[in-house]
Amino acid sequence: MFDARSAVRDLAGARWISHGGESAERLRSNAWFCFRKTFVCPERRDDSLLHITADYRYTVWVNGEWIGQGPIRGWPQAYFYDTYDVSPYLRQGANVIAVLLQTLDVATFQYVPSDNPGFAARLHGGGADGEWSVASDASWVCGLHSALMELTPRISIQQAFAEHFDACLEPVGWKLPSDENGDETLIREAGSQWRHAVESDELPAVRPRDIPHLTDEEMYPISLAEASIVRLPLPAWSVDLRSLLLSGAEARDANLHFAHGMLATTLNVARFVSVRFHFQDRTSGLNTRMAVNGQVLQPVDDSGSHWSGLFHYDVRLQPGENLLLFWFDGLAHEFTFQAAPEIVGQFDSAEELDNTARNELIPRLPDIPDSGFAFYRIEGHADVREAIFEALTAAADWTQWQKAADGRWLNIPSAAIHADNVFLRLRHSAAVDIGGSSDRHYGELASFGHNCCTRNGDCTVIAAPPAGEAVRLVLEFEKMTSGLIEFEIYGRHGAIVDFYGFEAYSGEEPVHMDSMHNTMRYQCREGWQTYRSLTQRSFRYLVVQLSGFQEYIKLKYVRCLLRTYPAPAIGRFRCDDERLNRIFEMSRWTARLCSDDVFVDCPTYEQAFWVGDAYVMSLATSSLFGAERLIERCLLLAAESLNRSPVVESQVPSGWENVLSTWSLLWALACANHARRGGYGEFAERIYPSLRQQALYYREHLTDESTGLLRSPYWNLLDWAAIDAPSSAIVTHVNAWYAESCRETGQMAARLGRENDAEIFLGIAEAICEKINAHLWDESKQAFADCLHDNGELSATASEQTQIVCYLNDVALPQRRSALLPYFKGEVTDTVRSATPFMRFFKLQALQKAGLIAPLLNEVRTTWGYMADAGSTTCWEDLPGRWAPGYPTRSYCHGWSVAPAYFLPHGIVGIGELDTSSRSLEISPKLGDLRWADCQVMTVKGAVAVRIEVSEHSFRAKVRLPEGITGWLRLPMEAHRVGSIAIDGQTAIGAYVRNGCWMIPLQGGRATRVCADS
Repeated sequence: MFDARSAVRDLAGARWISHGGESAERLRSNAWFCFRKTFVCPERRDDSLLHITADYRYTVWVNGEWIGQGPIRGWPQAYFYDTYDVSPYLRQGANVIAVLLQTLDVATFQYVPSDNPGFAARLHGGGADGEWSVASDASWVCGLHSALMELTPRISIQQAFAEHFDACLEPVGWKLPSDENGDETLIREAGSQWRHAVESDELPAVRPRDIPHLTDEEMYPISLAEASIVRLPLPAWSVDLRSLLLSGAEARDANLHFAHGMLATTLNVARFVSVRFHFQDRTSGLNTRMAVNGQVLQPVDDSGSHWSGLFHYDVRLQPGENLLLFWFDGLAHEFTFQAAPEIVGQFDSAEELDNTARNELIPRLPDIPDSGFAFYRIEGHADVREAIFEALTAAADWTQWQKAADGRWLNIPSAAIHADNVFLRLRHSAAVDIGGSSDRHYGELASFGHNCCTRNGDCTVIAAPPAGEAVRLVLEFEKMTSGLIEFEIYGRHGAIVDFYGFEAYSGEEPVHMDSMHNTMRYQCREGWQTYRSLTQRSFRYLVVQLSGFQEYIKLKYVRCLLRTYPAPAIGRFRCDDERLNRIFEMSRWTARLCSDDVFVDCPTYEQAFWVGDAYVMSLATSSLFGAERLIERCLLLAAESLNRSPVVESQVPSGWENVLSTWSLLWALACANHARRGGYGEFAERIYPSLRQQALYYREHLTDESTGLLRSPYWNLLDWAAIDAPSSAIVTHVNAWYAESCRETGQMAARLGRENDAEIFLGIAEAICEKINAHLWDESKQAFADCLHDNGELSATASEQTQIVCYLNDVALPQRRSALLPYFKGEVTDTVRSATPFMRFFKLQALQKAGLIAPLLNEVRTTWGYMADAGSTTCWEDLPGRWAPGYPTRSYCHGWSVAPAYFLPHGIVGIGELDTSSRSLEISPKLGDLRWADCQVMTVKGAVAVRIEVSEHSFRAKVRLPEGITGWLRLPMEAHRVGSIAIDGQTAIGAYVRNGCWMIPLQGGRATRVCADS
């Protein structure tokens, strides 16, 4: 579907259409629109293809059948379009194409807004009467999709908005065919919100999809982990302040910005009330300060349980009117104000508590109908802002605050406040003890609630909970999953079904997803209904919380439709250490879940393509399932960021314009790896100009004159550890990566016949290495210092990370190389150690290069074994120590952590890189303390399968190479200890000794068996 396609042909006659009018897409941060087109199909409908693209996201149905969702992410300069074969869904007579268009007017880490939201589509095919087609134009009808709520909280700065669907408001039958004139009838109906689409003057630049469609595999829960009744919390206070705190382009991008502003509101209570206001995301969101009745409060830190910085304020409300102020004065990435109030005092009766909760703890402004908050945007220099803040926070009541604000405030009406914040509702729901309940239903639910874990026709029947409470089910999946949630339910009109996915438990408590809303709300209509979510989510545990209904609800099934890049299980590894086997499977599954339409860092939190992660993921996925098309797409997509920044950006395509020095250089090395695997063919020709541009920019614009080394002004992160690498310094690891990237770029230039460029870049690499040795070697430590500071002093830190990078990239003088080994062998203790699994990938590379197999195996067993022993099915982003005790990581599924999937077959079994020019490879097994290993990896020429068995006196191997490939097997025994060698039971013809070991010839297209005995 993606080979040799032509946009000119495929979308011929299609116009770019949108809703337009007073509800124009560009006037809304988040909007959903229905489009439909009724058409008559000929008798023969073979090879009917639908081509479709959109600015942000479309979902398309034909005659009510789900066809697909897209497009894959890209830059706004040229959208990708998808192609589907819809022949099976067409029928003779009237048919309908229905498109749900979601538009955004704010950036994410996946999307850059354009000024032309909309979509284009064309359906065409052949029949007895010749070619026929239906294309998007002004004859299509459209309307706002009233069931999908626009005003919902952001999932996170990296993603868009939480999904809230009210089935009672869905336009009836809008995805289903009617008669030939049905579309016009919709427009003519009294009070209709339907109208004709608006055409744009021209179709934006488009290009065909460059990877296969994602999978669509059914994943069902394996068990009901919990069934309980919970007490619903007070409504959260939640409002998006982005458009109030920022203006112009800043209000649309995803960059870090300073936020200076204040919210004011009042609470009128009948008695003294103690209230705790819970806040989250102090690290990247609004770090909220608070004052009540003129008294500035001090936050209480709760971050011992979470990475994002949880905290709360304890408030004592006085009888009567109370003035509450919330203000922000610092950098932020996300601008949603979110507070979860909780009554912590005692009440004389449940009725008094209920009245206070429902009627008094609602933010209002006195004498202003339908008001919620007053907002004051504070501008000016720091001293001016400080004076304004001081004057405003000193106000003891609403009248005083209005006087201090001097009319320069805006009313935020109740309609602009989020109707509900599903995450905070679920996060702060409190368990109700029902152990002695006379209602047997909930006891039975824990035993029979698993009926909704299958699709065999049985149902989980859920009785209505008491008012103010909800039924909570927690469904456990066998392993982490990622995709679209789908369920079938017999619902009651207005019943609320909230979904919340999380990744792990800590003891008996969920590890909550604070700082992101991994949630969905579905509000039922009466009767049976099926819903498939519209937003990709990842989780291992799924909360289903039901409330607001009478009698009962029947839940027939819940499942996740797994959506990843196609990943057949070609790569495999087994050995006599079952723990290593689990680690490999854990890594393989992580690599799959992080292979979306790009390599995503994590399928849950960010779903962003961080280009440095692609270095690790491209090596792993090429070996695991031959993901060459996805690798190529990612690397080319990253190169397009050079249209906006002088070097490749850290994550693309994104509204956060950010450069990470090391990530840009790892991108260059990943490009070199991919080009080498492809024999320096078409990809090398396409990517080389971008590699050249970046390398020359570093040299010409960022070189320090006194040392000749790079002084990168960008973010110099390598590992989440105390490496001394400020943006103003000459950082050692950045220069080492740059030297290697120039070396690889020079070699590519030579292969492409650009001899002058090859000489330039190879010369740069050599010069940088010389200068690193001259200026960054610390003689007293016998190691490379982390950096050279602005004042000319060497850093006092010589981290393990810096030594690893210098060793890997052959920076050290020959006489110094051995001095680096103790650092990554763990023999130097007074240094900064590798922290993340990402950095440990390079540590494993260094250990493999040094031939240190025992430490390599120990690193895998220790680092990833900890995750496996904890019951994880995927690889974690972090390790214990970075965050608070009991919180070992943020993401439990992270693409940069898949190292074992690569090193177990390549480092231990020793399958080398295929040389595409000679069409040969070498296998050099080093099993360490393993007795046997059996593995298979993918190459660009096909699968390579190897089984090795070793004992004290014998060696056995079975190797299968692809047709047309030859190879050599290096026996892991000293040649003088080998008494006999047989190849397929015959004398070893062609074997020879190299560097003290026997080399055994291998032929492609068949299995070769090798036996050697001492």
